[in-house]
Amino acid sequence: MANRWRVPWVIWRVRRPARPRLRWPRRTRWGRPPRRPWRIPPMAWAYLASLGVAAAVFWAGRKPEATAVPVTAPLGVPAPRLSWLDRILDFAARNPSAAQSWLEQGILGMGQRPTPLAWQALVTQAAETLVGVRLSNLTAVLAMELPGLQPAAPSPAPSPPPASPPAPAGQRDQVMPGLPGLGGKVWAQLGARPVVGIYQTHSRESFWPELPPHSPTPYTTEWDKTIVQVGWWLAQDLYQAGVGVVQSRVDNMADGVLASYNLSYYTAKRLVRWYPTVRVLIDLHRGQASGSETTAVIHGQKVAKILIVVGTNKLLPNPYWHENYQFALALARALEQVAPGIVRGQGIETVPYRYNQQLMANDLLIEVGGPDNSLAEERYAVHDLAEAIAAVVHQMGLTAPPTPAR
Repeated sequence: MANRWRVPWVIWRVRRPARPRLRWPRRTRWGRPPRRPWRIPPMAWAYLASLGVAAAVFWAGRKPEATAVPVTAPLGVPAPRLSWLDRILDFAARNPSAAQSWLEQGILGMGQRPTPLAWQALVTQAAETLVGVRLSNLTAVLAMELPGLQPAAPSPAPSPPPASPPAPAGQRDQVMPGLPGLGGKVWAQLGARPVVGIYQTHSRESFWPELPPHSPTPYTTEWDKTIVQVGWWLAQDLYQAGVGVVQSRVDNMADGVLASYNLSYYTAKRLVRWYPTVRVLIDLHRGQASGSETTAVIHGQKVAKILIVVGTNKLLPNPYWHENYQFALALARALEQVAPGIVRGQGIETVPYRYNQQLMANDLLIEVGGPDNSLAEERYAVHDLAEAIAAVVHQMGLTAPPTPAR
């Protein structure tokens, strides 16, 4: 019996009957079993982060800031300062085309996963989720007072001006009944090399004195009573002042007032592409103000007042807003010299939205009068506006052919 314990310990250990091993949960420092955390995919973390960035963007732009700039201010523009969103996107150095491709895919995470990560696309998709609106559908976006939320399109490179516009002949010769002048052509060109391009986003805007009583809205398709007629008068007066001009009379309100900026964006792009000699682009509007606020008495005659609207890069990138501001300041001063008192307010209003002014330099939105003005008052106003535009164009040397890109 005593020899039994003389067996080596190793052999004795092996001979012991096996006991069932009990698996007890590993305990943490505080004596509680660890909880298995919910694993979130990296793409979901990026999506949540983009939601936060989008919320910050919309929080920063929730209150539209409209700053009136006095016409008598010193000539110049504010110091070039990019918005914080521009600085983030520039730091990320991402391709802007990624945003468009992601919008086509529809939902973040569906389809091909982008590499590297496109922050612009993340912010865009997060904004859609946050506000419940597809940014590719400007009908819904314009309802939120955020017109023109399209990816910024670079201006076409300057090229030697051709003798005739490169627009396709079939589209250039389209006719719409009722349009004023040139046999009702949709694209009305005055001069061999247009310098000023005019289009009307709200093409059916009209005026109460010209409409039948009890009309529900100040809109009509009788083009001789709309802002299109006012734009044609402006084109004629510019041509008489020695400035070539082309007016697009495309009905940008064919799908309604909310979709008008979507259609006018492509209208303006076609205008710039088909007529590369254009150096000034004007989106002509009828203002929304009413009463005496939009009417002035100049030389004993009632005239519709004029307001220049300049979109900034407050909400979305706009590489041309400084040039647009400088051109607007020169135009407002010229208006005061031509017809003192014709500008509404202090002449220039800067807004955080772009209003398609990211397409090129010298791109402005101009409001002439309001719904209570008559066509006669509009006619007097655009005559003075044409004189001021012609003076600024000649002063800045914009009639000279653009320098070809190297």
